[in-house]
Amino acid sequence: MNLSLQSYYFIALTAILLVLIFFFFRTLKMLRKKKIWASCRNSSYLLLLLFFLISTSLVGTNVLTYHRLTHETPIASLQVERLKKQSYQLELLLFDNCSKTSYSLKGDEWQMDARIIKWYGWANLLGLDASFQLDRLSGRYQNIDQQRMNLPTVFAIEAKPEYDLWKLKKDHQWLPWLDAEYGQSVFLTMKDNQSYQLYMTQTGIIAREEKSGFPENKKCSF
Repeated sequence: MNLSLQSYYFIALTAILLVLIFFFFRTLKMLRKKKIWASCRNSSYLLLLLFFLISTSLVGTNVLTYHRLTHETPIASLQVERLKKQSYQLELLLFDNCSKTSYSLKGDEWQMDARIIKWYGWANLLGLDASFQLDRLSGRYQNIDQQRMNLPTVFAIEAKPEYDLWKLKKDHQWLPWLDAEYGQSVFLTMKDNQSYQLYMTQTGIIAREEKSGFPENKKCSF
């Protein structure tokens, strides 16, 4: 079983706390028996453990905060093939259900629209990652006049989440922990035989160019 950094952190704190409680009750027991020297020795162990617990908490919290807030999860890949000038074939691989779909886009850039649910920072520290729902894939022209003169090529992404947090937050605005729901778009220039990968972060979606082919994903193997 693979444990996360967060799990190791809480296990370590729990272990230190249990040992601290053990020495605390042991010291009380020695005081009742009037074993002054032994109780002083245990008290020193107790103070040392308390200092170690506070230090571990401070250092661990800083490390965990950085790890959680910079966490990235790969969610999809795009493979682009040029058909003719400003016309491209895109193959989209979704990692959640390992489905591949091809789309024909016109323009110079591909654009992915998504709906994002963002948690409060303290909820991220507890292990809750931002939620997403890919919405649309479209082509866009770099030239504004060309964009106005041509109908956009837009496709709906048929990827419904198991739990629709977007709808839940919209219907119940009073829900705690959920910070915001918003729409987001990312776009990059389409290049022949170029691969791209989408990542979900704690604040939204980012996209990067990849070297070649679909990046390897442990969940999806073809």
